[in-house]
Order: sequence, then C-alpha cells, then structure tokens
Amino acid sequence: MAFVDLHLHTHFSDGLDAPAAVAARAAKLGCAAIAITDHDTVAGVGEAAAACKEAGLEFLTGVEISAEYEGEEVHIVGLGIDVTSASLLAALDWLRAARASRATKIIERLVQIGAIRDAAVVVPHLGKNVVGRLHIARALHALGITRSAQEAFNRFLNPGLPAYVPRELLGAAKAIDLIHEARGLAFIAHPGLTQITRRLLPKLTALPFDGIEAYHISHSPARTREYHALAKSKHWLAAGGSDCHGGAKGAIEMGKVRVPCVCFERIRAVLAGQNQDSGA
Repeated sequence: MAFVDLHLHTHFSDGLDAPAAVAARAAKLGCAAIAITDHDTVAGVGEAAAACKEAGLEFLTGVEISAEYEGEEVHIVGLGIDVTSASLLAALDWLRAARASRATKIIERLVQIGAIRDAAVVVPHLGKNVVGRLHIARALHALGITRSAQEAFNRFLNPGLPAYVPRELLGAAKAIDLIHEARGLAFIAHPGLTQITRRLLPKLTALPFDGIEAYHISHSPARTREYHALAKSKHWLAAGGSDCHGGAKGAIEMGKVRVPCVCFERIRAVLAGQNQDSGA
C-alpha cells in the first residue's frame, strides 16, 4: 500500500545522501510523496523537488527549525513553506551561523581535552550546508576515537559532558510565526522522541501549531494513537515520517514508518485553501 514520508534529511543538513538519492530511495520503496525537512536550511529543496518530479513523487517543501521553549530545545517542522520567504531565510541564516559558532567551540573543547590533536582533522567530515553535533560525532567515529557516532555523544557531546556547548535558538513562538509568514503549516516535531518534548507537550499545545507529528521512528503504536487523538481534539493535522538520515545514525529508517497518504492529502488541501484565501 502506498504511503508518504514527510520528515526526511539530506546532506544539506545532517543526512548522508543527496536529495536525488533520497527521492530515488523513496520511489523504490513505493512512497507516494515526501517532504525534505533539513535542519535550519532549505538549501536542498529545489534539488529535491526536481528529483521528485523525475521520479514521479509528490513533494512538499519543508524545514525542521531548532527552537527554544522554557529554556529547552524543541523542534518545529514547517511544511508547504515558501522557500523564498525573506524573513524565514534570514532566520535560517542566523541559525546556521549559530550552529557553525557552536561547532567551532565544541571542536576547540575536544582539542583542549585531548580527544583530537587539532581542529583540522574534523573539517573533512563537516556538513555541506549546516554543521551539527552529528557531523562531529561521525568525525570522531571515522577517526577511530569512538566505536560509533552514538558513543561520541555518550562520551563527549551530550549535556554535562566535556565538549558540550549549548545552542543559540529561536523562540518557539517566533519559529511558528516565521512558518506562517512563509505560508506554511507548523507541526510539533517527533513529540515522543525525548523526555523534554513529552514533558513540555501540554504547554506546547497552547501555541498556534497547525498539527503534530503523530508518526515517527521513535513512536510506538500506542504513542501514534495518542498523538492522533491529540490532533483530533485540537482540530490539528497529523504528519510525520521516518526522520531518515540515510544511515547517518545507523540503520536506514526510510520505509519503516508509513504515514497514510490521507495525511498528505489533508495537508495539501489546507495549504491550497490558504493560498486561495491569500490570492496566491
């Protein structure tokens, strides 16, 4: 049965694959539609749209924005966004610069504690457009310093550990506003992934979201049902996907989370209605 995957990453953030490769994998798996939701960038969207057209896939523009709520990091997915929105692009530029600054500080700490000899050894492993902790974790693994990327997080990169540096983030309400200004829909990303998001969820639902990611690789069937019920009670849309990074985190997850096509159809209908109302 056909399905959609509305949460995918490419090498423009912390995935391993080019957008064309992501589209090709989706088509091979029988996916009907995808959205590219790279972290804090829309740089891969144009290439992905062209690849999807070539592969016969439906496509939604997207982004995953790193945001702050009550001092904690939460992620917000924007779908159907106008990727030329000046306000959105300016905010994403600021987030990418903050990420790069943070990565530099993390690498400096790794040198200070003797985990690596100098910063230059990490540079070949950093991202194409956005630099994050996962790139550094993969570098430590590739250099033989850790046995896996996850071990790099467990030894050096998680909060409270020697190389951890906190993020500079947009406020959650601001991130939602930017998505709406770009004529997109804002979704609470993977609410069951972390204890932080699960704890904050009752408060997050008071913000003007349009939906929630009911589907995610970390969600049990029970959690998916729970988030569907929440969406229904709030008159929200349900979305989500595999959060596949192309093997960057181990197994390739695409195809393991099969979002019903009706979720995509409902999102597209709301977007079409919004554009009609605005005269776009």
